[in-house]
Amino acid sequence: MNPKPNNHITTDDLAFSAYLKMKGHHLIKSDQRKSKSFFVFEVGALDVNQMKVEFINSEFLSFYNELRNLKKLI
Repeated sequence: MNPKPNNHITTDDLAFSAYLKMKGHHLIKSDQRKSKSFFVFEVGALDVNQMKVEFINSEFLSFYNELRNLKKLI
């Protein structure tokens, strides 16, 4: 995940991208380089490090991890 000077953040983390969308941040662009996808979001003047901490402590991350575990069963 890379902060950009123009208040954008680029990440290849699908869970974090979904969290940002859920929190109302606008997806500016998605890009695929080789076999990896990247997402660019508008985050305004928010503290990127604080956003990461909120994501790690969120119930959303627990949900995402459980979803991944269930997908492994099928």
